[in-house]
Amino acid sequence: MLRHRLAAFFEPRSLCVVADTELAVFTQVPAYLRSATDLLPLPDDPALAQQQLSQWTMTPGRDLAVICVRSGLLAAVLQQMAVAPPRALLLLPGQVVDQAPQDTRDLIQAWCQEHSVMLLGPRAFGIYRPHLNLNLSLAQMQPRAGRIAVISQSRMLLRSIIDWAEDVNLGLSAAVSLGEVTDVDLPELVEYLATDPRTDSIALYLDKLTSGRELISALRAASSVKPVIVLRAGRSDAELSGSDAVLDAALRRAGAIRVNYFVELFAAIKAMSYARRPRGGKIAMLANGRASAQLVQDAIPAESSMLMATLTQGTVKCLSEIFGVSTLVDNPVIPYVPLTPDALIEGLRCLIADSQVDAVMVILAPDEFCDMPKVVEALAAFAPGASKPIVTCLLGEAKMRPLRRLLDQTGMPAFRTPETALSAVLSLTSYHYNQQLLQQTRYVHSGQRPAELEQARAILEAAGREGGDQLSREQCIALLECFHPDVHWERDEEDEHFSTQDDVPSVMIRVSRDPIFGPWIWFGEGGHLVRFSASDRGVDLPPLNLNLAGKLIERSRVWRQELQSYVEPQILRKLQGLLETISEMVSELPAIESVELDPIVLGYRDLHIHEINIRLDVSTPVAIPQKTGFSHMAIYPYPTHLVQSRVFADGSPWVLRPIRPEDADALQDFIRGLSEKSRYMRFVSMMRELTPKMLTRYTYVDYHRELALVATTQIPNPANRGLPQEIIIGLAHYLRNADGVGAEYALVISDEWQKRGLGRSLMDALILAARQQQLSYLEGVVLSSNRPMLHLMTSLGFINEEDAEDPSMRRVWLPLNLEEQG
Repeated sequence: MLRHRLAAFFEPRSLCVVADTELAVFTQVPAYLRSATDLLPLPDDPALAQQQLSQWTMTPGRDLAVICVRSGLLAAVLQQMAVAPPRALLLLPGQVVDQAPQDTRDLIQAWCQEHSVMLLGPRAFGIYRPHLNLNLSLAQMQPRAGRIAVISQSRMLLRSIIDWAEDVNLGLSAAVSLGEVTDVDLPELVEYLATDPRTDSIALYLDKLTSGRELISALRAASSVKPVIVLRAGRSDAELSGSDAVLDAALRRAGAIRVNYFVELFAAIKAMSYARRPRGGKIAMLANGRASAQLVQDAIPAESSMLMATLTQGTVKCLSEIFGVSTLVDNPVIPYVPLTPDALIEGLRCLIADSQVDAVMVILAPDEFCDMPKVVEALAAFAPGASKPIVTCLLGEAKMRPLRRLLDQTGMPAFRTPETALSAVLSLTSYHYNQQLLQQTRYVHSGQRPAELEQARAILEAAGREGGDQLSREQCIALLECFHPDVHWERDEEDEHFSTQDDVPSVMIRVSRDPIFGPWIWFGEGGHLVRFSASDRGVDLPPLNLNLAGKLIERSRVWRQELQSYVEPQILRKLQGLLETISEMVSELPAIESVELDPIVLGYRDLHIHEINIRLDVSTPVAIPQKTGFSHMAIYPYPTHLVQSRVFADGSPWVLRPIRPEDADALQDFIRGLSEKSRYMRFVSMMRELTPKMLTRYTYVDYHRELALVATTQIPNPANRGLPQEIIIGLAHYLRNADGVGAEYALVISDEWQKRGLGRSLMDALILAARQQQLSYLEGVVLSSNRPMLHLMTSLGFINEEDAEDPSMRRVWLPLNLEEQG
């Protein structure tokens, strides 16, 4: 198995440390590294340090070198290391302030490029790997081992997080700050920790943003398998690149959790360390005081994904029997009798059993009429095994702090204020909401009219020849009509009915371009004087499907404050369709700089557009985005261009297409339907079905970095009156290797559909796509006894080699010579 290149930083097999200050690693070298570590502590005197350096020779082949010296010594250290450069270099800040930091950056960058060395720094905090007892930083503290990784663009903030984690008994799997990164970037760190088996969730602090596509791609891949929590400073700093509202939208679509304040970051980290996560946003509260519950309710943001659950009549009756008829059971649940351990647990069981409840918040204040330690002990014993999340808030300090620690030690999140407890619950519900957005794809359904793309590009080319960046009204309408919108075009002077009635609602759709994340879409109130508010969540990134468009409308301020009470369902569906159409247009036409449809008047049956304006970026050529990898967008759309209708030799139809998240059930049925021999040949095991993580990994694909293709056909479905049902009959996919330049492929064909050329068709399409993504090679491992697969691979040009580690396997690989593509 190939080793990820960042493993040299996070799991070094050998180490060299050169420092003129005392580092923890000098006295705490991990046991597994003691025989493979060079330590060179240097004296404070620069002349003596130079003399010692001149007599030192670095051992060749070291994975990682750590340097922490004053700037005047750096050149001498690098000169000695040049004889045997390490694979990676971590540059910590020296104790003496660097008076020429740019010179230091230039020196270290040039040296690392000359010697092909990965660089983390300068001025990096360093790296913690607690499970390895590895502390490569200036700090002397060693956090306890856990399952949360922290990445920070601020080393001082990272130190604060580590200190806080120690106080609340929270373990970390890794901690790293980037410093002034010149080689190792943020997306690659996220990607590495996404595959780290020691990490269950990732906390990320960022300020400056550079690569929108790479960052969102890495976050989408990571958050599909583990929670990612993001805090960003500088929301009001105009010097920082990229709109904060657009970053919000990008993180939602990436499945990540955005928090706004430092205290919320801590709350989210604690919440995500909990094993249970809700399957929805409906919350029940149980409190021993009305005021504390009201404080939480008052703080729930109107636009949040969290809702107060409506308890069923059975639950109301159950709670009344447990706590007495005087109990308030309308959610929040407020018992007016002193709590007992048994009553609390029975009440929680009742709430958890309610189908309308996704999570429970317990809010307890000190009460002299109950034995609070016994109550909390019962809660600590019950909550970790509950089938739904339970988040607690224990108000108070002197008496309640030890009880919070008791809950923390059981792995159950406990908070000291209603506000922090609410932040924790909001992070849990946001995670569920954003995961639903993450799983959405947009593709053309059968029966939909495909867009007239050639005609649309011809309109833009004609406008470009005219020399302006603003399309005329006629050109705007003609361009949008190429995508078949379900709208009516109006002119104000010709449509007095809509232009003169103030009570007729109107909305607008605007598209702008962000320097980091590309085109973004805003749905809001119609009218020429309407200005964008950074707090409006009616913002999203293309591509949109109908579901995503509906979520966008529901999040918008105009929907929540005005439209939701009276807009008819058919008009809502048409608004969703129009947003999907606009999204498709800006996805397929990279030259579009901005779009404005305002006002869009909501009629009884139709949408009436009065004005449309489209502006072009004259510096962007009219290009086919598939050929440029949709480089103008942060999210790579579903590759519709790879969908192909085909027939077998006997005339039977089948479809080759990229996989979609909603294929999960069909893929599981496909795997279950394989013979034991086929499953063994593919997975080298007798597994009968895919694990949930494997199912997610195969069906959720970041099309920017990898690909999974399925072959499907239609069969009669007896359970649905014999109507056609799509089934999967073949799967081919590749996942990028740890080296980032190659990929490992896999191919499996349903038993009854073998020997029809299906495997060759899938592999031909996979190889072509790998070349288009500029991969250097494809490789796979095949059982030596699987002669049909080996024959297919060699006929496709793959090289068949022995597997050095396992003689029962063969390694087959194909170099992808990009020059041969013409």
